[in-house]
Amino acid sequence: MLTDYNVSDHWSADDPDWLKSLVSSLDRGHGVSTVLPLTVVVEEILEWLERASGVDAWKTNANRASLRLDLAESVGALGPSLRALVSTSLAQFQASFSQLIGSPKTFLSQPPGTRTDPVWTNVTATARRLLAALDADEAVAASWDDLVATAQNRTLESREYRPIAELLFDQVSRRGLSALWTFRDLASVVAFGRSRGGVPVGRTDVPVQERIASARALVSTPAEVEPVVVWLGYLGPAFPHLSAGRVSFIDAHWAVPNAEPGGQSFEHMAELWELVRDGGLFKVARRADEESDVDFLVRIDLGTTTAAGALNRAVRGRRSGAAPLAAAAQVHNRGRCNRGFVAARMGLAAEQR
Repeated sequence: MLTDYNVSDHWSADDPDWLKSLVSSLDRGHGVSTVLPLTVVVEEILEWLERASGVDAWKTNANRASLRLDLAESVGALGPSLRALVSTSLAQFQASFSQLIGSPKTFLSQPPGTRTDPVWTNVTATARRLLAALDADEAVAASWDDLVATAQNRTLESREYRPIAELLFDQVSRRGLSALWTFRDLASVVAFGRSRGGVPVGRTDVPVQERIASARALVSTPAEVEPVVVWLGYLGPAFPHLSAGRVSFIDAHWAVPNAEPGGQSFEHMAELWELVRDGGLFKVARRADEESDVDFLVRIDLGTTTAAGALNRAVRGRRSGAAPLAAAAQVHNRGRCNRGFVAARMGLAAEQR
């Protein structure tokens, strides 16, 4: 949880009250909105278009009414800057969606795979265009502008900022960034005027507008796309080295000791050494009276992608049903391997966003 900057004592006497409210609005510990972000609603409608079938799908009045109300609420919660930016793609999607839900029930009962009529395909096409517009750098910056404007508006009596903050959180996450850490960085930039990754101590002299501009630049910067590799450790019967496409299975009892300098060479040796060199990950027994943390390792090459959520993507992709006892993600940049996230089994979910 973030520090509650409304009650923090670091503020300068010149800092306006709305700045404190803005920083506190970035803390999801204050509760979440009952209004779903527009991105979530549009994704749900897309999923219904592609998969929902049978008597409980589109021809049921209650289902269509629920989707319509969710969409109306999410659109109503948009801030003016974002609304103006995506107005064209939003209007096109709303028109095509209204045409679909107003169609006869005999038409709406068509199962997935047969929905080739333009009434169906127009909703899909306009939904994807709207999502692309909401994912753009300019759209994320517009949501930030709306959040700032809401904090500055002292006539508001409720938590009007909350749905805007929730949408911004989802926009950041959809762009391949860790929204949780991005919001923490935003809070520090606005509260202290520090740069991302800096030490939040003693900076209260940065002008407010400079802090807001820095935060805007931070939140609208897209995630870096880099080669990402994930290593997972499991207990169970060990087996010889086996590779299948982007996935490799490795006997931890043999590979971990041999990863040390001077050990027997094997594929991905340097990567593994970067992870185990300090002895904190993938421990294996060296003596009879010791116990191993893992018996075998699984290396998953996720390809060129964003690093945020890499562990969870790799775990879900294995589909084995067994949770790893230890895991690590690495980002490879210009031939160098940098140690990234490390998590225990129970901590993996926290890394997802």
